[in-house]
Amino acid sequence: MVRHMEPSLYAPQAYRATDPAAIVRRYPFALLVNQSPGGLSATSIPIYFETDESERTMVGHLARNNPHAAALHDGMSVLAVFSGPHAYISSRWYRDKPQVPTWNYVAAQVRGTVEPIDDQEGQLAVLRRTVTFMERDHENPWSMEQAPDGRVAQLLPMIRSFRLTVERIDGVTKLNQTHPAADRLNVIEHLLESGDGNDAEIARLMAALGLD
Repeated sequence: MVRHMEPSLYAPQAYRATDPAAIVRRYPFALLVNQSPGGLSATSIPIYFETDESERTMVGHLARNNPHAAALHDGMSVLAVFSGPHAYISSRWYRDKPQVPTWNYVAAQVRGTVEPIDDQEGQLAVLRRTVTFMERDHENPWSMEQAPDGRVAQLLPMIRSFRLTVERIDGVTKLNQTHPAADRLNVIEHLLESGDGNDAEIARLMAALGLD
């Protein structure tokens, strides 16, 4: 008898994110994937929680000329993949517990259903949420009211927005948690030496876990 398991992000227990929604907030640029009549559709777009108070719904938009936008319909199951920083880890950096090379990374997956948003007010609300979220940490945040006259109205027919009702959020933080502290410190030092932004972010996240 074949056992059907609920789809989820594969992550060994040691690497399971304790707060996967935080990954979604920190790295909102996602790959939206769903089954369309012609096969799988996938588009890279930013997707945000609809409000700061709830993790039950998310919003985003696609270019209306994108065939993926036309394929969205109410109740369609979708998968949104959020990729954070990642870095190659050389086996040369291990001393206390020699291992083969690996890859450290942070990622999250959101599963749910979509509801297309085609009315003007609904689409405006999605755009406002996008701008508000991304400008929130700036000293002088930009707002849609600052856009050139008529530009937003001109762009609205060119996009198709959607609301994603969240059914499940999974996250993974693979950061050498199972390795000795001395090896983790050595990995951090080598990552910081590379000068690569992804490497530096992974090193920062590893250091934040502590070396106990």
